[in-house]
Amino acid sequence: MDIVVFSSQEIPIALGALREVALADGALAAAERAVLEELAALHGARVDVDGLPRVAPEAVARAIPDPHRRKRIVQLALVVAMADGEVTAAEVDAAEALARALGVREQGVGVLRLVARGHRRLAQAAMRRRVVGALAGEALRDEGLAGLRELIGPLFGAGVEDRARAFRFKQLGLLPEGTLGRVFWEHSTARGFLFPGESRDAIAERAVFHDLGHVLAEYDTDPAGEIQAGSFQAGFIRRDGFAFLLFVILHFHLGIQITPIAAPQVGLFEARKVLRAVARGAACKVDLSDRWNFWDVVHLPLDEVRARFGIPPLDTAWPRQEAA
Repeated sequence: MDIVVFSSQEIPIALGALREVALADGALAAAERAVLEELAALHGARVDVDGLPRVAPEAVARAIPDPHRRKRIVQLALVVAMADGEVTAAEVDAAEALARALGVREQGVGVLRLVARGHRRLAQAAMRRRVVGALAGEALRDEGLAGLRELIGPLFGAGVEDRARAFRFKQLGLLPEGTLGRVFWEHSTARGFLFPGESRDAIAERAVFHDLGHVLAEYDTDPAGEIQAGSFQAGFIRRDGFAFLLFVILHFHLGIQITPIAAPQVGLFEARKVLRAVARGAACKVDLSDRWNFWDVVHLPLDEVRARFGIPPLDTAWPRQEAA
């Protein structure tokens, strides 16, 4: 999911459209302002948020005809609606009007409509279907029902025990220090994480990309780190990456439990950290969730793997300055 997509002529219009969504409930909250300012910074633009043009959805449609960019505006509008921790019906109405004018169909509008109406359990169920569907589609395509069972079984203590597979992961601890495999082994062992195949509760091997993402992107596994790691994941996933950004904001900012693995949290959305995590993931040359064979690179130094995949350093200045 790329978010640095607008031209210098389009970015004021896009930000103006997002500000309209934020103002729909009568005020521009500090967290909403931060989203607009960070998006401008990522695009290398300087904007006066209060001086942005007032733009109707129809004007946005005339100014930005590209379908991909239109989709991003609608999705970013939903991020704005969630930013201050309170999703209002007025904000959802504004986002829906924008989506309608741009000809964009985004399921997240319906999810936030449920949140605004207080139907948190229905929103939870809808979001779980979307996330599981996104991952399950790959598993079904690659390995049929067996792949699907392997993916979701650990969530119900019905994963696959496989001593040979677990031993292969444990052997990563024998690799030289500083290699991706060794650092991943240290990361998992220090936190008491089970390796795939180690028990029926252990994560499926095809889902281990999430934990490898923590290592590659340098995000911790505390709740604040998880919202950034999930945002990084949203960035590198090419097919419906927004589903995962919506997931982590709902779970770690609005307190709606999507995954049974972690407790829900409130108030952890920080625009600068979350949006830069998405941008770093989008810069990654590989969709780590899509049949990525990490075994090909576990023996390489971690910094070399990051460079090979184009993952910007954690402290990257934006807009990125490419090496000459």
